[in-house]
Amino acid sequence: MQIAGLGFSEAAKWGETPEIQRSAQKTAEKAMTDGFVSQIQEMAKKDAQKGIYMSDDFIQYQLSYMKRTVSPDRSRPIAQAMSIMRRAVNQYGTYLMNLLGGYSMKAYLGVNSRYNTAEVYAPNGEMIAAQTCTGQWIDIQTEAESKFLDECTMVYLDAYRAARAEIKAAAQTPVQPTAGTVDLRA
Repeated sequence: MQIAGLGFSEAAKWGETPEIQRSAQKTAEKAMTDGFVSQIQEMAKKDAQKGIYMSDDFIQYQLSYMKRTVSPDRSRPIAQAMSIMRRAVNQYGTYLMNLLGGYSMKAYLGVNSRYNTAEVYAPNGEMIAAQTCTGQWIDIQTEAESKFLDECTMVYLDAYRAARAEIKAAAQTPVQPTAGTVDLRA
């Protein structure tokens, strides 16, 4: 099914085309640099020592890194969509617009502007943001972002489990007497 006037399929809207899947996997893999993976592993070890799984610090670091390396630029197309919608006063219906940078939008303008909604699409046809009828813009997670978060979570989980296993093994290992200790066992 095509999204009328935009030339994108419904599958593209939700990141389900083979091209989007391949591109998303490449993007996620490229973002998983050795330095980033090492940082995740270190954070997982520290969290394991504290007994906290996925601390707020880790989540904030992961999301910040994702925004810099994986996420599409949502701010410009959203600002442009808002500008177009503000200028469409006293107009209603469905509007399809091409935005700068290959982005596009589909807006539903009602008689009462309180109930306007919009969707913003990346150049590949994947929806990246939407405006609700309350006027709030929300980010729609892309397939690349989803794959990146999955990979980060697996790296973190493996490191966390390894660190917890080390902690458990250390706790079960009996303390060996040293030269300065006396063994009072009989």
